[in-house]
Amino acid sequence: MDISEIGMTALQVVSPMLVAALTWASTKLTGFIKARVNNEYLRGILVRLDDAVVTVVKDLQQTVINEVKAVSADGKITMADKKRIKDLAVANVKSYLGDNGRRVMSDVLGLSDSAVNGFISSKIESAVHDLRVTNRGIDTQSPAIKTSSVPLQ
Repeated sequence: MDISEIGMTALQVVSPMLVAALTWASTKLTGFIKARVNNEYLRGILVRLDDAVVTVVKDLQQTVINEVKAVSADGKITMADKKRIKDLAVANVKSYLGDNGRRVMSDVLGLSDSAVNGFISSKIESAVHDLRVTNRGIDTQSPAIKTSSVPLQ
């Protein structure tokens, strides 16, 4: 037996193992790439969702809510008005995302259409809460930020 015969025999024995190892590695690489792409889609759609929600909430605060409060006798919004405004906000956010954006969000998060609507609704509630907290911090009549007569040391 010379060197070439030993090399061919070794290659015949090792080649199935090399093919199996390459197949396993390519499967793992494909899974990694797919997960990475899904994460990028998810990140992009969540950033887009946050931007849409903040834009819609601020827009409705400036236009609809202030008008409803001005028309109201006691300056408060009724429950029916709140529901109407929230439905309008959800519809506006969904239109900003578009059909493709909602589909990608549904696919990547694994949510049904009604669950996507619930997720959007929750994001809107969160943005409204954040806006209220921010407005309280800016409001100079708020007891939380009135200046006291005690000097700071």
